[in-house]
Amino acid sequence: MSRWAIVDGGMTDRPLVDLEDRGYTLGDGLFETIPLYAGKPFGLERHLDRLRDGADRIHLEIPFDNETVRNSLAGLADKNSVDRGVARLTVTRGRGPRGYGTKGCDRPSWTLTLRPYEPVSERMFNAGFRLARVSINKNPSSPLSGLKTISSLEAVLTLDEARKKGADEALVLTTDGHVASGVAVNLFWLKDDTLFTPSCECGILQGVTRRIALDMARHENIQTAQGRFGPDSVSLASEVFVTNSLLEIVPVSCVDGLFDIPGPGPVTRLLKGKYKQLTISGLD
Repeated sequence: MSRWAIVDGGMTDRPLVDLEDRGYTLGDGLFETIPLYAGKPFGLERHLDRLRDGADRIHLEIPFDNETVRNSLAGLADKNSVDRGVARLTVTRGRGPRGYGTKGCDRPSWTLTLRPYEPVSERMFNAGFRLARVSINKNPSSPLSGLKTISSLEAVLTLDEARKKGADEALVLTTDGHVASGVAVNLFWLKDDTLFTPSCECGILQGVTRRIALDMARHENIQTAQGRFGPDSVSLASEVFVTNSLLEIVPVSCVDGLFDIPGPGPVTRLLKGKYKQLTISGLD
């Protein structure tokens, strides 16, 4: 993390976490990861909309407005001399009485950190990601389904299992056997000139880059399909790629026993190029 950070609206070079904060003791909170290009946040409004939607679901008050976050990011980028970077915005329920109950938790807390980020190299892009199937499934009926929570132990264990198999990311299925996502990425595959991606009914995070990729595909007259798809659908693909706000769009060269085609395909390259243009021209 770079030296300066925002804690509850104030900039400090000595950021401290309250040991009684429920984010620290219970993982009771949400976060967003926001990329910066040329010192400016990309897709900020979409990230904040998702944060507020999640906060409504868990009855968490958001103690700032969008302009405060935008100004705070500008201040941090200047203070920390960050051009290409990644910000993490975290909101917790703050201090409260001991136990799980939320009564008396009336002072939410928030922090904002910023650090430089090294984008995916051309070599890594051309090599593509390897995905491994894992034993941990995503439960679409979970109350945490689709939320970007700070209680991330399931994600830690899932990615650890995939990495132990020599993969970069995981292929996570739903509890009823449909393709869901990776740990920190959304998944796409091209089959018969249609771009497929799991729907929100699969318990996935509604990724900001996922939405952009779908919009770009439609603009290029590429047919898209969102739904519940089995792993066999991926095995018939001609291209596979993953998305998130930091990786942007990265091709997949291998999906454990389902797909093995090295190098990025033409649609992946097209969307990657279009996305790059957006990071220059702006989105919000």
